[in-house]
Amino acid sequence: MDTTMYDVLRQNLDYIGFAAVILCFVSGLEFVMHRYLVSEKLRGKTVAGKKFSMGFMPYLAGSIICTLLIIGWFVADDAGKQELERNKNLVDGIAPTFAYELEKLGHENIRLATPTTDTEYLAVKETLEKWLDINPDISAIYTLRPLSKTSNVYVISPPSDHNHDGKIAGEQENGYPLGTMYPYDLPDLTQNSEMKSTFREKPIESDWGATISAFVPIYGSNGQPDAVLGVDFDATVWAKKVTKARWSVMAFLLIIFIPFNTTYWVVFHQRVERFRMQLHQEEISESEDRFRKLSNATFEGIVLTDQGQIVEINQTLCTMFGYECEREMTGMSAFLLAASESRDLLIENLYSLSNSMLEIVAQRKDGTKFSAELVGTSCMYQGREVRVTAIRDISERKRTQEIINHMALHDTLTGLPNRALFTQHLHEVLEQAKVSGQQLAVFFLDLDRFKIINDTLGHARGDKLLKAVATRLSRFAGEKGVVARMSGDEFVMLISDFADAAEIEAVAEKVLEKLEQPYKIHDYELHATASIGVALFPQDGDDPQMLIKNAETALFRIKDKGSNTYSLYAPAMNMKGIERLQLENGLRHALERDEFVLYYQPRINIETGQIIGMEALLRWKHPELGLVPPGAFIPIAEETGLIVPIGDWVLRTALRQNKAWQDAGYPHMTVAVNLSPRQFMRQGLVETVAREVRETGLHPSDLELEITESMTMHDVDYTIGLLEEMSKMGVQISIDDFGTGYSSLSYLKHFPISTLKIDQSFVRGLVGDPYHAAIVTTVIHLAQNLRLKVVAEGVETEEQFRYLRDHRCDELQGFLFSRPVPAEEFEELLRGNVMYEVS
Repeated sequence: MDTTMYDVLRQNLDYIGFAAVILCFVSGLEFVMHRYLVSEKLRGKTVAGKKFSMGFMPYLAGSIICTLLIIGWFVADDAGKQELERNKNLVDGIAPTFAYELEKLGHENIRLATPTTDTEYLAVKETLEKWLDINPDISAIYTLRPLSKTSNVYVISPPSDHNHDGKIAGEQENGYPLGTMYPYDLPDLTQNSEMKSTFREKPIESDWGATISAFVPIYGSNGQPDAVLGVDFDATVWAKKVTKARWSVMAFLLIIFIPFNTTYWVVFHQRVERFRMQLHQEEISESEDRFRKLSNATFEGIVLTDQGQIVEINQTLCTMFGYECEREMTGMSAFLLAASESRDLLIENLYSLSNSMLEIVAQRKDGTKFSAELVGTSCMYQGREVRVTAIRDISERKRTQEIINHMALHDTLTGLPNRALFTQHLHEVLEQAKVSGQQLAVFFLDLDRFKIINDTLGHARGDKLLKAVATRLSRFAGEKGVVARMSGDEFVMLISDFADAAEIEAVAEKVLEKLEQPYKIHDYELHATASIGVALFPQDGDDPQMLIKNAETALFRIKDKGSNTYSLYAPAMNMKGIERLQLENGLRHALERDEFVLYYQPRINIETGQIIGMEALLRWKHPELGLVPPGAFIPIAEETGLIVPIGDWVLRTALRQNKAWQDAGYPHMTVAVNLSPRQFMRQGLVETVAREVRETGLHPSDLELEITESMTMHDVDYTIGLLEEMSKMGVQISIDDFGTGYSSLSYLKHFPISTLKIDQSFVRGLVGDPYHAAIVTTVIHLAQNLRLKVVAEGVETEEQFRYLRDHRCDELQGFLFSRPVPAEEFEELLRGNVMYEVS
């Protein structure tokens, strides 16, 4: 009967499981060793460039284990085959004998209807039971005979007691019924004349359990097979014998595997410990080498001392102290490294056990001294505690710090003290003066016209002049006074020991006299004067900031009046500054708080007396100060740059208001808006005007932009280009306050202007002053010849009106007709239309 691979695997399942357990255990052992290396932080470490390895041992161990398992497989398989062969031999030896004996007993006389009490049947049964007792491996002996000659169906005749207890399983009282069908196929033995047995290895489940059967033909008296002798062997007995043999092999392998595995673990552990020791030695060696190289590569000298004696040093320390090599310093006293004035401090540090940092004066081998910084601590060295000290040469750092400190407190150009040092010195002097009652004076000086000198002759000559001024001031102050440079061309001087203010005024005059003497700078003879503001202690302030500020305030006030003079501080000076600061702070928020308002003053046609235009004038309704006149806040807005957004607001509001009046049915009029110098010179003015005109929907010809003469003369080419763009757009341009500035009349023909406005100062003196009358008449004739419209501002009297009408002035503007009024009141004027009855 053929045996399949499935049969082989099933029959050897226990051994396969054993092999799998062994392999899993070995794999688990390898995993444990891997985790052990990881936990010990040895994974990936290298010693002499090599990582930890078991060498060929894993391969050798794996080969041995696999070889033993394979050998055990074959040994177990061979044991099973030998057991099977023994049973086959048993069949070959016993089964024919049984068949022969049954032939003699006359088994052919036993038929299906033979009663169980038949003597022949009983004799056969008795013989079979004796054979079963003699051969315990046999579970049943029975005869099988065909029911007919044409079928291969057999019956049990007679059954046997396979339990050997005298009772057949399932047997009733009258015995096991004859003629029971044999449920399995039998080999065809009818042609087996040589009486060869057939053996079936595959167990068959029968009524009496799993059996392995052997079949032998029984011949009748005619020499032909008449029946079949069936011999059943208990499959469990066979399986136990095979399993016993296999477990013997597995036990043998296990006995060998345990010491083998133990040996493998011991070898692994020894190799790990050896690798760990090598790694530790290598790390120590690398650490020592690294420490030595680092200590030699650092800029700090390192010394190990034991009770003040040098034990070990690095090369940096040798070089720092002027010794040739480390051996020269090893063993010497470390106290010799310090100069005599710092030796006690060094001794205290070297015998200390705590961490410390200090500065000493160190001494080299040749006796030269230098500043050194020491950082000390304690450590173990060859089993005893020693002192480790790092020494750094800080001479250069100290020199650099001194330079930095000097630069931080002194002016780099003149070498004078700067604001910080002067303030510090003034604070100290004030503290002494408060105790002694001494008077002090702070002079704040500013050179007159220094910017012109600097821009004309260059910064190099300007710096030379500043140094020369600083020298004169320092010589004048002498040892009692202190001079400092604040910034640019500003200086400050402290004077003490004076009797009264008259003496200080005399000192100020002497300073001005000294400074106005000529200077020789690069073959140039320069004259420089100064303005001086003076603040006195204690009446003008009792702290440095207040005295300096008040002296500077006095300087600003005197510079407005001229140059080469001085002024003592007065409290009233600060009031103007405070007011100006208050206006500036309020001005920064006036737009967002909607505090600005436009007033409108009408322009009258001199022939009809009707309103033909108006000028938009800005007013500021301050929440605390009330209505602030333009002259008070426009200069501040111009200076701070706030005039640009304010001017944009004025332009936008005036255009919208004019458009609203036109939409309400009033006649088309021109609204005049003043442009400040900052607005006029900024980039994008044309685009801003075009955008505002477009957004409001007002015709460009209904807008007139007023500029002054001085604005046109800064950059003539820029002015011409800008005005031409405005003119192309349709916007009218007028020159305001004409005659008060300086302009070349030749440029007027190049400027695309439409109107000249005569300044009110000339109109005011028109009657009774031939000079003013001549100017007004000249301007009117000039405008007429240039085909320009002329407007007279500030008309207040009938005489002025008649004179301007007689000389054919085009338009008038002034209090004679109306003061500037809010938009609501101006609309009332528009309803009346005629502002003045022309007679």
